[in-house]
Amino acid sequence: MSPEQGNEERTEQATPKRLSEARDKGQVAKSTDLIGAMGFFGVFLAFAATAGGFVSQTLAYLMRSLSTFGDPALLQGGYGQLFGGALTMYASLVWPVLLAALVIGVAANLMQVGFIWSMDPIKPELSRLDPLAGLGRMFSMRALFDLIKALVKLLLVGWAAYSGVQGELDSLLQVGFAEGTAAIVLVGRVLWTLALRVGLVYVLIGTVDFLYQRYEHSKNLRMSRHEVKEEHKQMEGDPQVRAKQKERQRLLATRRMFSDIPKATVVITNPTHYAVALKYEEASGGAPVVVAKGSDYLAQRIIAAAKAAKVPIMPQPEVARALYAKVDLGREIPIELYRLVAEVLAAVFSRKGGL
Repeated sequence: MSPEQGNEERTEQATPKRLSEARDKGQVAKSTDLIGAMGFFGVFLAFAATAGGFVSQTLAYLMRSLSTFGDPALLQGGYGQLFGGALTMYASLVWPVLLAALVIGVAANLMQVGFIWSMDPIKPELSRLDPLAGLGRMFSMRALFDLIKALVKLLLVGWAAYSGVQGELDSLLQVGFAEGTAAIVLVGRVLWTLALRVGLVYVLIGTVDFLYQRYEHSKNLRMSRHEVKEEHKQMEGDPQVRAKQKERQRLLATRRMFSDIPKATVVITNPTHYAVALKYEEASGGAPVVVAKGSDYLAQRIIAAAKAAKVPIMPQPEVARALYAKVDLGREIPIELYRLVAEVLAAVFSRKGGL
């Protein structure tokens, strides 16, 4: 590659092959902020759903503990049983919250990039151990941008939390004058409002970050025109790609051929090994055209399609073999076959006239 080609501006969108290779290496557009925001909301909603049970069970446990705190049997056996019961209770209350965070975090990841299995991101690379390269990454424009982005996120989340607390100052001041249950309900309402504000801001940050990550990913994978041309040449030279292209072309030609059978004038058969469908338009002044042909299994399919479309079928082995061997699909019949085909068409038209 010449220096001019190496320095060519990358203006072209990444090809499907380039995108697939990047995905195989684990290089995808993904926002950890969006995953964190969805996980936060998962914890928030799960905790809100279980908060009533959490508070009631905690109060019941405290009342039970205080009532038995001076029990001689409890003193003799130690407080291990009491604390063990507390751990069991809190574990049963916390696991739904943690499970919700895990499930929603995984779901947010799958929604962004789908399922990917790649070991490339964790493969050891000597370049990562280079101290000079590490310093370069630390003081690069990318690092500066990430620092500014982190500060902006911190300020936005801090603003959401501060404004939420400021709006509930009067309620918080009333907590000291409220009774136990009323105080818990009041604090719960304040925490709900605060978490909702912070969560919405966090989701907004994550959404913006995801859109930016997609833009950055697309930009990093852009290609020069020379790279696109080289990739196209490589793809054309690949035997597997050529085979797939030929198979695709064959399937398209077969579909088109079967769609033309209902328009045929007659299907001439061997009668089992060959089938050739001809279309003749007297007004056009041209010779009959082969619109479908096939042997063995394909011939049987052509015959079946002709029967379904009520196209006349004429068993003429000699004519069928000659047409199959000498005339390509979509071509007019040659002059040497005019007489034989004319006899077949005359029989078809006379049969139609008799009907």
